[in-house]
Order: sequence, then C-alpha cells, then structure tokens
Amino acid sequence: MITNELVPLLQLVNLIAFDEIVQLKREYMDSFISYWWEHNFLTPEWWVLVILSVLSPIVWWVLVNKKNIIVITLFGLFYGMAAIILDSIGSNAIIWSYPVQVSPYLFPQLYPYDVGIVLIPFMLVYQRYGENFKKFLFASLALSFFLAFVAEPIMEFFHIYKEITWKNIYSFPIYFLLAVICWWIVHEFKKIEQK
Repeated sequence: MITNELVPLLQLVNLIAFDEIVQLKREYMDSFISYWWEHNFLTPEWWVLVILSVLSPIVWWVLVNKKNIIVITLFGLFYGMAAIILDSIGSNAIIWSYPVQVSPYLFPQLYPYDVGIVLIPFMLVYQRYGENFKKFLFASLALSFFLAFVAEPIMEFFHIYKEITWKNIYSFPIYFLLAVICWWIVHEFKKIEQK
C-alpha cells in the first residue's frame, strides 16, 4: 500500500520520466527535420508524393459515381481509418519506415500512398463491384495482390518505403481482409438504413 508521503514522490518521478521522453522527442524531431530538409525536400521522390497528394483526390472526384457518393465515401472512411491506424502502428513500431516524406509533421508518414494508391482504388472497386459480393471479392483480391506485390516493391525500389521486419506478403491478406470487413460494415449500415 502506498503511503501519503510517497504519493508526491511518485508523481515527481513520473513527471521527470515524462519530461525526459518529451525532451527525447524534441531531439528526435530536430534531427528528423534536419534530415528531411537535406534528404527529402524537393527530391524527385518528394515531388512524386506531392503530385500523388494533389492528383489523387482530383482523379477520385472525376471518377466517383456522384449518385452513390455517400456510400462510397462511407466505405472509404472505414477503409482509410483502418489503413491509417495500421500504418501508424507499423511505422511507430519500426517494422517499416518511410525514408521520403511529404512533410516531417505528417502522420502517418506516407499519407499520399495510403490515400492515392490504396484507399482511392479500393473505393473505386467498391463503386464498381460493391453490389455483387463475389465480384467485389475477386476485384479486391486482385487489387490486394497488386498493392502487396507490385506497388509496395515499387515504393521500396524508389526508397520511399522501407521494410524493416515487415514483408510485403503480410500486406496482401491485410489489404484484402480490410476490404471485406469494410464491405460488410457498409452492407450492415445499408440494412439498418432500410429498416
């Protein structure tokens, strides 16, 4: 049992430990910002990510079926939230990393890839095949294969993405399962709405 005299001492120790972590974070960010200015900003890889960030939403807006935009966006919202959370976990756990980033302040670090290469194509797959689950499964399987075994290696080849302990074969079922789960969630929402 903690006595009343020990409580302030424990609070002080916790505060010191937290202050040390904040200081380490500051030092890390200072180093990272310096790295970003020297090795990211205005490089060809950086420009690819900037262009991807700008063009992806424009392409989506042109291609999206405006009559079903709410349902398609709902699917994208669920997929995007899950992808961004998983991306944050993976990069913070240092199982993969991003040597090139649009901004040192943007988290997850490869937001342009998450949105432009992963999310928007899955939204377009949902738009095209969302009403037919079997076709949706096959299209999602094909897109998941492309993302894991073509897009990720290309990003790694250009030093935009780096696997540390991760392997792209792990990504394949995750892309696919996320698509199926998001399809199911949207399907359930539509059933609730029709009641």
